[in-house]
Order: sequence, then structure tokens, then C-alpha cells
Amino acid sequence: MHPLLGLGLFAAAVAWLSYDRDKKMPAVQKQFEDFHKAICLDDDDEKATLREKRETIIKALRANLGDDVPAFTNFNQGSYSMHTGVVPLDGNFDIDVGLIFDCNQDKYPDPVVLKKKVRDAIDTNFRTVEIRRPCVTVNYISGGKTAYHVDLAIYSQDASGTLYLAKGKENSAPEHRIWEASDPKGLTKLVCSAFDDTEELSQYRRCIRYLKRWRHWQFSGSGAPLSIALTVAALKWFKPNFSTSGKPVDLLAMLDWVQTMLDNFTSEYRDEGGWHERLRVPLPVQPYTDLMEKRTAAQMMDFKERLESLRDALQEAYDEDLPEDACKVLQKQFGDDFKVPEKAETAKMVAPAVISTGNSA
Repeated sequence: MHPLLGLGLFAAAVAWLSYDRDKKMPAVQKQFEDFHKAICLDDDDEKATLREKRETIIKALRANLGDDVPAFTNFNQGSYSMHTGVVPLDGNFDIDVGLIFDCNQDKYPDPVVLKKKVRDAIDTNFRTVEIRRPCVTVNYISGGKTAYHVDLAIYSQDASGTLYLAKGKENSAPEHRIWEASDPKGLTKLVCSAFDDTEELSQYRRCIRYLKRWRHWQFSGSGAPLSIALTVAALKWFKPNFSTSGKPVDLLAMLDWVQTMLDNFTSEYRDEGGWHERLRVPLPVQPYTDLMEKRTAAQMMDFKERLESLRDALQEAYDEDLPEDACKVLQKQFGDDFKVPEKAETAKMVAPAVISTGNSA
């Protein structure tokens, strides 16, 4: 057989398999994108309010920090800067701000000393300020509960430009009051440039938001995986899914991503918990820590079981004939913002063939 003929037959086989995978899938892309519109923290009033809170805090710091405190510059970090923010279910909107002080670690051997100075400079009657281990948190209260909060990450910088995050609380033991090498800007750059193609990048961001809302809906308290862990998991394992006609297929993108995460659980032994399944999600930048490291054996088991339930629901939705039936299954996983269409709004559709494209960073 001529080599070119062989390649042609192989390509045809791949196309047929892709078509066979998707030919009976219910048309739910519109419902996924409507869900995204409902949960996306976009450039609306809430985001404008967060920007206003940030600027107010920065002005107060510049005005109230003593002359003995070095000057600082600020930058946005976290989901705000990564374009992966989700409207919180509890209404507590947040923004992460980095403050880089013009000093090295020798100026403040105990980083909590600098964090106290930051706290004292912005502590007023209309907001509460607390020192947490990774940051200083400013809470704005409305109606007796926190409506907004701003997390201030405090950094020093050495001559080479390396940033060091101030870690520790007021009651922390000396060994937990440390300056830890960190690269928040590098992480943001990686997350924001995971895909060159704008459509692939958009799907990647949508799917991160879907999983973050799933996290909010399925978990409560300290047992939930870190939001940044899910974002880095996407950076590591997410691959776009588009039809042969170039249309995004978020259902299959989510199904493949969740299955890939489950495939990467490995059995590990720990003094606490013995042998159990764990998922490692290492930061791709300093300090290169495993973002799932602090999950207990029980929490990790719960996370895996909930991921399996999500995978099964995505597969069940894929196998349904009608969009409304598929959406009923998906709503149980993602919450009430994932709407179930009326039967009159939908009709059974045969979706075009799907191919997986792109490579995650």
C-alpha cells in the first residue's frame, strides 16, 4: 500500500471514531455557555466595586504607613488577574492584591512584623483586618456579614528580582514565620497563555469556572480543594474539544479533563491515613509545592469520590437523548445556575464530529 493511501485511511478512521463518539450527544453547548454567563465574574458592578476597594486600601497604606516602612508597588494576582473568577455562592466577593515592598528579608527577619504594620495602617471602623498565614485580609461588612474582602499578599524582593512571600500569623511559632520564595506573576502568565488560539483559551477559562462553581456547590468548609489547585490542574491536564466544524463542545472537554485527573491519582503511604489515593498538583513556579499536600486522607478520598460522581454525571449527560434530560443531570452537579430548558425550547440534535485540539501549557 502506498504510504499516502495509508495515511488517508488512518485519518478517515480517526474522523469516523470522532463522529461516532459524538453523533448521539444532546445539544447542550448553549446551556453550558448560559451557565458560564451566570457564574462569570466579569467587568460588571461587582468587579468595579472590588477595584474601588483595592484603590481605597492602597491609598490608605500610602498615607498611613510610617516613614520607617519601605515604599511598595502593587499588582493584581489570583483569579481576578487570571480571568477565572466566579461569582461566589455566599456573596462574599474577593480580590487578591500583591504588595512588593522595597526591601530584602534582612529588613524584617520576622515577616509578621511587616504584616502588622500593614494591618495597623488600614484598620478602621468600617472594615475589619486580620492577619492570616499567607496574607492580610480586609473584610467589608454589609448586613451583618462579609460582602467583600481583599487579600493582601506581602512580598519582599531581593537583588535578583525574586519575590518572597511573608508567611505567618501573630500566634505562629518562629519556624512558621518565614519568607517563602514565590512567583505569582509567573503563574499568572502561564495560566493566561496556556493556549495561543483564542477560542481554545476561552473554552479553557470556561471549564475552569465550571469546575470552580462545582467546587462551591459540592463542598463546604475546609474539605474543599483549593481553587488555585483546580486552575493549575487545568493548566496541567486540560485539552480543548471542538467539533470538526470548529464549534466548542464543553461537555466533552469537561468529561475528558475530569477523567484525566482521575487517571492521575496514585497510591501513597502517609503516617496519617496509611495507604490511600492522592492527586498531586504541583505549582509550576516557585515554591513548586503540591497544592493538594494539605488534604487529609479522608478529604482526598472525598474529593476523588466527588470527581468520580462528576465524571459519571458528565457521561450520563452525554448518553442522554434529549438536552433537557442531560441538563437535569448536570444541574445536580453544578447547581441551580445550570438551567434546564423547557422541552419546547429544544429539539434532538445530532452534533458534528468532535476532535480534541491544542496542548496544555
